[in-house]
Amino acid sequence: HDTVLNRDVALKLMHAQYARKPEFQQRFLNEARVAAQMDHPGIVKVHDYRQDQNYLYIVMEFIAGGNLSQMLQNLKAKQQWLGQREAVQLVRQVGTALDYAHRKGVLHRDIKPANIMIKPEPAGDLPYQPVITDLGLARLGEGLGLTQTGISMGTPSYMSPEQALGKPTDARSDVYSLGILLYELAVGQLPFKANTISEAIALHSKQPPPPPRSLRPD
Repeated sequence: HDTVLNRDVALKLMHAQYARKPEFQQRFLNEARVAAQMDHPGIVKVHDYRQDQNYLYIVMEFIAGGNLSQMLQNLKAKQQWLGQREAVQLVRQVGTALDYAHRKGVLHRDIKPANIMIKPEPAGDLPYQPVITDLGLARLGEGLGLTQTGISMGTPSYMSPEQALGKPTDARSDVYSLGILLYELAVGQLPFKANTISEAIALHSKQPPPPPRSLRPD
């Protein structure tokens, strides 16, 4: 709770092993500055950046709803799923927010349900507003020895082939991940279930996904 401005906020706290590295601190500040420039209803707002002794964190807008991953899990538990119209509208809104970020020169690199918050406010034809979080944070460890050489951060099941291979990426990589999300929302499961980078490389670069209609005839 922000006692000065009397509002609830969300904090993204970095692990101390990273926060102590001067080069990481500078990268983190740069990413926080970029994220703070974003002004779109579909992207979480960054209020502040703080460094306090061994603590390094950003202060963000607090969104009262859960994330899309939790929403989908709750639907599955009730043996329910999104209708096609709702799925398309949700992905369209996320796509609009991504397009805004791309035009500002910012990539996300880790689009997945857990990084999409569900704000309990109507937006367009939806009774809620999907909001992208962690914009740009997925690349903080690149070039600092925090990940293995040639391996990108991200989530294997949603990775584009070039990202899984550790190659340079551009906006099309985010669009690929968004396509995986649309597939999942449409049929109720991922096209590929990759648990490791090696599985992601093999599946996303060589294996065609099952036709959606083969899983849901409607």
